[in-house]
Amino acid sequence: MPRSGLSSLESLFTKRAAVVGALAALGALAWSGCGSGDENRYYCDSAGCYECDAYGCSSVAPPTKSACTGSSSCPPGSVCTASGCTTTCSDAVPCPKGEVCKAGLCAAPATDPGAKKDCTTKADCGEGKACVAGACEACGGTNGPCPCTTASECASGQECTAGKCTSPANTCTFSSECGDGRICADGQCLASCETTACSAGFTCDKGVCKPVLGGPGGCATDNQCTPDAPQCVQGTCVKTCAGDAECGAGKFCDQGACVVDTRPKPNCTDDAQCGGTAGTPKRCLDGFCKYTCTTGNDAYCRTIDSRIGYCAKDGVCRTAAEANAECLKSSDCADGKSCIANACK
Repeated sequence: MPRSGLSSLESLFTKRAAVVGALAALGALAWSGCGSGDENRYYCDSAGCYECDAYGCSSVAPPTKSACTGSSSCPPGSVCTASGCTTTCSDAVPCPKGEVCKAGLCAAPATDPGAKKDCTTKADCGEGKACVAGACEACGGTNGPCPCTTASECASGQECTAGKCTSPANTCTFSSECGDGRICADGQCLASCETTACSAGFTCDKGVCKPVLGGPGGCATDNQCTPDAPQCVQGTCVKTCAGDAECGAGKFCDQGACVVDTRPKPNCTDDAQCGGTAGTPKRCLDGFCKYTCTTGNDAYCRTIDSRIGYCAKDGVCRTAAEANAECLKSSDCADGKSCIANACK
């Protein structure tokens, strides 16, 4: 064959080989899709998660998280975070597709799972605990008073007084229950500061000396307190106790914690201790000696003592402020006012 014919044939074979090689490369690329070798592949990077096959890759959306107020409202294997119910993870327990493991919590690669929150409300914690700074903390019983904003947050038979749950016996309704010239303010027997300065540890507010709570060195949880005063009550670290004698002057033991003593001062346990007469009988009512009367008979009360010259609805001779009370507790007042000496202030 002439050399020119041979050259043409070699050129044709070379071109054919090039075309076949290009087609083979395209076929290999189409088969591998988004990686080399495997037909199906799943992977995540900093932007997201993807599933790939021989034809390409597609994004994998993270699973939808259900809303929650605390971990008790989430299913097993998950906890509550700002993102919602979040699956927990480890080397042995991988995350669902669309998420990666971040410090033990599953989240989309570009998303922060947020901090865990045990609770938002007391209902998330159950009996004998309260939600404090997003964590369930033991309270009540011998663990110190539970914090509260309403009586519904307290155990059965307790009242919410000045931000803590306590026995009704520790609270006042009328100033006449307080003695020593003290005033009933928000269920607490407190000294007046209208003419006299408050003692150390108290501050004058709306005419009464209220205990100073929190402030520098205060607390939000028990974990912020010291072994000497391990319980955080109303923003203050206090001592634990089993009885009043352990708390010292001016304090009493309330559910295992030494707190400021603002209790009323009962003066009787039965009628015989009250010293009334046949004409002006005196009865022991809820621990206090009171002159009783027929409702509306103010004149009778005034013959006994002009200071208690009003026969109140409960059939007791009382002062004008008590007989015509605007409020009995702060929850009776609007606009954030407190019930002080039976008036909203």
